Amino acid sequence: MINDQLDYRLLKIKNGKPFFAIINLEISTNYNQNEIIEEYTGEGWIRIGDIENVPAKDIEGKIGYKDWKEAVIKGLEFVLSKTNQKWTVKIKKIEGRIATDTNPTIVGYATILAFCKQTNLELDLDLNSKIENFAFNSWENKNYEKIPNFINLNYEL
Repeated sequence: MINDQLDYRLLKIKNGKPFFAIINLEISTNYNQNEIIEEYTGEGWIRIGDIENVPAKDIEGKIGYKDWKEAVIKGLEFVLSKTNQKWTVKIKKIEGRIATDTNPTIVGYATILAFCKQTNLELDLDLNSKIENFAFNSWENKNYEKIPNFINLNYEL
């Protein structure tokens, strides 16, 4: 069961471009190591105009969400590298709209913000500004087709 109170919603229009993602993380302390658990329960793409939610497994004949899943992991790897505390993070939900409002960088950025909000992790203001600019430029130069690397602030194919 998903606790909707844990939804983090990123909804912004900047420079005329949309940025939208909903991320739901269940975060708890872990005394041994960082652990990331994927527990998606969505249905994927249903019809035009609907919010898409990542299913547990890609469904034959439907849009896949591998890039969104990879971006969430990249976002978590980044924030986990910024804290000495060890965490267990269960990824419960990713929602967005492919190619119109949501891309992998936006998903990863929303994940970073969701983690920081739940754990009260505060990133350095300069670093936070660089990550925000990286995310808000993600519709440029076909970066929306690439996987973000938030540690190096570049893209992977």
